[in-house]
Amino acid sequence: MANHPATPAPTLTQDLIEGLTAINSTAVLDVLAKNGFAPNYMYMPNIRNLTPGRRLVGRAVTVRFVPFRADVEAQKPAGEDSPEYAAFEAAGPGDVIVMESMRDKRMSIGGDVKFLRLKQRGVAGLICDGGVRDMHVVKDYGPAFFGLDQTSNLGTTFGFPFETNGTVAVDGVLVQPGDYLHADDDGVVVVPRAVAADIAKKAIEYDELEEWIRARLDAEGLSPGKYYPPNEKTTAEFRKWKADNGG
Repeated sequence: MANHPATPAPTLTQDLIEGLTAINSTAVLDVLAKNGFAPNYMYMPNIRNLTPGRRLVGRAVTVRFVPFRADVEAQKPAGEDSPEYAAFEAAGPGDVIVMESMRDKRMSIGGDVKFLRLKQRGVAGLICDGGVRDMHVVKDYGPAFFGLDQTSNLGTTFGFPFETNGTVAVDGVLVQPGDYLHADDDGVVVVPRAVAADIAKKAIEYDELEEWIRARLDAEGLSPGKYYPPNEKTTAEFRKWKADNGG
């Protein structure tokens, strides 16, 4: 039932956040894999974009939900001190609320009334492995929403928020406060906070490399195998081309 509202300081510059926002989650996951992070532990396979077409990049503020039990629920902070509201107040522009929600759409984590506060706080988005209510209204609030599904269920009959800014497991993937989330129509990827800047730079370059490969293959009318997947020689050739063209 602890609330730990302080979130580690951001590690990404605005330029890196904007660069990540311009690329797809597939590039981020590929780079994580190339740098020792197994994709199965960094990618949420069952979470879908409830605001299709939106891309989300931001720093995690976490909330953990637990199954309902009346005696325990009665002990948790109430009202404005409830763990989910503590998270909303800890978050600000560029942050993402990340909720461990029991991997069940019956666990409604909120709807139009609750999430009005995210709009007011300028929060970038929300990711959960539960259900989101009232998406017909919430979709217009501004933040991007990712979840297991939409729902009409009353979440308080199923579980309740228990902890703010602890380590959580969302769709089976570990997330810590201060980690970065990259999410789009293709999926949700976790970028560990300690390596976020390095992974971001490499992912942005990798996306540029793939674009260059596509252009080369199209111009030369060749099989992808000549350049893809890119090896050290291909990467060196791309970097030389970029430098020669003022990149």
